[in-house]
Amino acid sequence: MIDIPGAVEAGSTALEAAMAALAGPLAYEETAYHLPISFAVTGEAVSDADSARAAWSASARNPLVAWECVVAGRTAATGPAGGAFTGFIPDAEIRKLGYSLVDGSILGLCLIVGTPRHRETAPALCRELQEKYMLTFLAGPVVPMLQEANVRVGLEYRLVPLGPAPSHGVHFADILARVAMMFGGVAPGDAARLLAYAAERAKAMVIVFPDLTDEEVACVDALRMLGVPVLHTGGYSGGEWVATGGQDAVRTGMDLLGIRVTVTAIPIPMGCSPAFEGKSIRKEEMYVEFGGNRSPAFELLRMRDPGEVEDGRVNVIGPEVEDLREGSAVPLAILVDVAGKNFRKDYEPVLERRIHNFVNYGEGSWHTAQRDLIWVRLSKEAVRNGIRIEHLGKLLAAKFRMDFPDLLDAVQVTLVTDGAEVERLKQEAEAVYEERDARVRGMRDDDVDVFYSCTLCQTFAPDHVCVITPERPALCGAISWLDGRIAHEISPAGANQPVLKEGLLDRDGGEFEGVNRFVRKASHGAVERVRLYSVVEYPMTCCGCFEAIALVLPEVNGIMVVNREYKGETPSGMTFSTLAGTIGGGAQTPGFAGISKGYLLSDRFLQAEGGIERLVWIPAALKEELGPRLRAKLEEKGLADLFAKIATEEEATTIEELMVYLEQVNHPALGMKELF
Repeated sequence: MIDIPGAVEAGSTALEAAMAALAGPLAYEETAYHLPISFAVTGEAVSDADSARAAWSASARNPLVAWECVVAGRTAATGPAGGAFTGFIPDAEIRKLGYSLVDGSILGLCLIVGTPRHRETAPALCRELQEKYMLTFLAGPVVPMLQEANVRVGLEYRLVPLGPAPSHGVHFADILARVAMMFGGVAPGDAARLLAYAAERAKAMVIVFPDLTDEEVACVDALRMLGVPVLHTGGYSGGEWVATGGQDAVRTGMDLLGIRVTVTAIPIPMGCSPAFEGKSIRKEEMYVEFGGNRSPAFELLRMRDPGEVEDGRVNVIGPEVEDLREGSAVPLAILVDVAGKNFRKDYEPVLERRIHNFVNYGEGSWHTAQRDLIWVRLSKEAVRNGIRIEHLGKLLAAKFRMDFPDLLDAVQVTLVTDGAEVERLKQEAEAVYEERDARVRGMRDDDVDVFYSCTLCQTFAPDHVCVITPERPALCGAISWLDGRIAHEISPAGANQPVLKEGLLDRDGGEFEGVNRFVRKASHGAVERVRLYSVVEYPMTCCGCFEAIALVLPEVNGIMVVNREYKGETPSGMTFSTLAGTIGGGAQTPGFAGISKGYLLSDRFLQAEGGIERLVWIPAALKEELGPRLRAKLEEKGLADLFAKIATEEEATTIEELMVYLEQVNHPALGMKELF
């Protein structure tokens, strides 16, 4: 039995000795936050042993700072853990999690360290955490124990293996520090606000199994400074850790954090949780696939009269899994018929997009794209466990009823794998798609009297307010104006509220008295004015989960855009991570704007600065991704030759190279009115 106070004292002494012996450079790649805990607590950019000791001293010998510096030193000396372990997680990956942290698909964070006494304990615990929408980090012997039990780990499964030693749990703490700085507007060096933010908003806990060293006990105990409760399953006594049985640990921890979740099991032979939404099923893991350009496939959600829908009924028309050859590509139609007294026809496309999420919730099913471009796979493992096509229907029917109880009274699912019938039904579906598109095609900001807010991200960025218009989607790319309107109708007191467009102040900049009034109130007075179509003056605030960043390059009189997937250098002299670290947390930063990728295709794209003609540089992969739609938009504007003139990293990675290239191609930005 380890005495916690005694271990903390001995461990603190060990940390002090390790800090004294620290030597060499200390740094992590793909982050704008240096050593994040040290940076958040002290504001010091630690890069070597001397600056580490200076930061530790400035932090009043904070054990969290010491823990981070010591692990960074060991990592520099021995190299990253590698293999199945993530080690330090780059900023871009944390930002990808941003929307999940606020939309309810991740309710909290958990760190597991130590060595469970029984082999079955860790798999059961992790499965419960997945089912209860927790993002779980793992450090130490618990990781190989899970792998031996064939439990898949990785960020995509929300079971994140940080490293082979419990000390690698420090990366759990550095994530909390970065979330505070990225999303919460916590300034580096404001230790008091960091601690308050973590305690109030992080919803994090630690579950400790036996066999930690004194140093590891001291490190884990220091997490309580961030308001993180530490629970142990035995082997420890004294101190302020919470004793709990292994089977009660998750419930106890969630109760301490005030997290309430009710999980209703779906009677199908595979796990079902948002924890599986980020996974992929590779070709070699696949038993059968549908769509993906190898076979016709589509999905359609339709409103029906109550008498036409039998709640919970699932029909399969055509071959079932046992009739299909392994590795084959098979046609598929997913038809979801719904009825409800509160349901309206224009809700159809919004709920239809949830098919993507729900299919991905299955541990052995995978889905991408939408409408008639879908691509679905079932894994070999899932089929061995008894999964059939019918079970996808049961999954969809159950999830729609669970997630929309006030909207849907009945849900019926039909899955068609007969090729001729899929082709026939696909023609009917395409007619429905065209009818929907006709209702919203060409919708402009001038056509509506209200915009919609999104304050979901205030969970982490208390002063951020996103204003969504028909021509400017939410900066995360996940919510359109129509989504905002329907979300408000479904939940009038929710995060999407109408924003009156009244009182035009600046047409080109997109400034309205009504928008300013709403933003001023919703940001708690932190933001006075917003120009919706500008990057230079009063741009919209950022929370941190933006898909891309637009920023001014005054040297070339233009604007560049970089998306978070791009890891290289940009002509601004900064990577995406560095740029993202300068904005976010609800800040309004003139010259910088977080945007969605889709906003590049809008007529309102940074209209105040001249719009798309100002675009001088984007990453090649983003240019290719947007290519067909961007070309069509430019042709529509009479700017067909501009596409080739927009530089990528293949033409320029420095501002000097960009200047030369733009002059060579005679980019229109060079002849436009000066930005400043």
